[in-house]
Amino acid sequence: MDKLTFEPIIPIWLMVIICIGLLAIKRKGIAPYIRQVLMVLLLFAINLRPMYISNEVKVMRQKLNCYCIIVIDDTLSMMAEDYNGSSPRMDGVKADVEYITEQMTGAKFCVIDFNNDVNLVAPFTDDSTYIKSAVNSIYPLADYHATGTNINVAKKLLGQMIDNATILGDGHVVVFFITDGENTDRHTLDSFADIAPGIEGGAVMGYGTDRGGQMHYYDDLYEEYVLVEDKRSYPYEPAVSYIDEDNLRQLSSDLGIPYVHMDDSEDIDPVIEDALELLEADTEETTKYGYADTYYWFVIPLAALVAYEFISVKRRA
Repeated sequence: MDKLTFEPIIPIWLMVIICIGLLAIKRKGIAPYIRQVLMVLLLFAINLRPMYISNEVKVMRQKLNCYCIIVIDDTLSMMAEDYNGSSPRMDGVKADVEYITEQMTGAKFCVIDFNNDVNLVAPFTDDSTYIKSAVNSIYPLADYHATGTNINVAKKLLGQMIDNATILGDGHVVVFFITDGENTDRHTLDSFADIAPGIEGGAVMGYGTDRGGQMHYYDDLYEEYVLVEDKRSYPYEPAVSYIDEDNLRQLSSDLGIPYVHMDDSEDIDPVIEDALELLEADTEETTKYGYADTYYWFVIPLAALVAYEFISVKRRA
């Protein structure tokens, strides 16, 4: 069911003052003054900017011939507080993914995340709002559930999604692999070179610093933020996660895409620019759920009244 809502262009109280001022300049004659009142009322209605919520709002949407695969390290180390100073790496990841989707509007995105296992969080879709929501829902496992980082768990599903995009054959394949590169479960990094054919752009995006960062996570069980501790020896000390740029550079070499250390969303700009040069943009008219303006319903009679007044003045002259 459609619902009417209002988004005033200028504050209502200010528009009321303006309208009262316009009505105070009273014209001679009943008919001219009635027209004056109607024009003021129409101006007031237009300023209210009435809109209704509908699932059939027509919009022009950009389309890019691109399949963009985003792989996100969702392990506890991504909560380390050394992104752009002292922010959690995962906060940076979410902001950076949103930035990528905004810069590549019209591409088909899919999102993979990995922790103890690998998950297809979002299949290919050009709905960037859905992608943003899916990425914002990602949160690392609690300390007592996490088994350590093993980047290799992402390889099989990433390969499948590259193959799926390649088989479709109507777009270029771009991969953004997001991780701190740290393998904490004593596994060495496997070669990803055998799944790289088909990748035409993207980057390995590295998070973290050599100095490392401590980690806090929200414990739903106790409803509090908990400091992650290194429990390999007693007494326990705060655990510290460090970036592993050797693994990141190996992953970059295997996938045939550049490595970019991330401290700010704009660090990825050169990679996005290179990817966009590969792509062709098109537009299509579609419908979506949103707000539909109705102010033009009031513009038409207002324009007619203004035109009538203009003609009347010319005749009297």
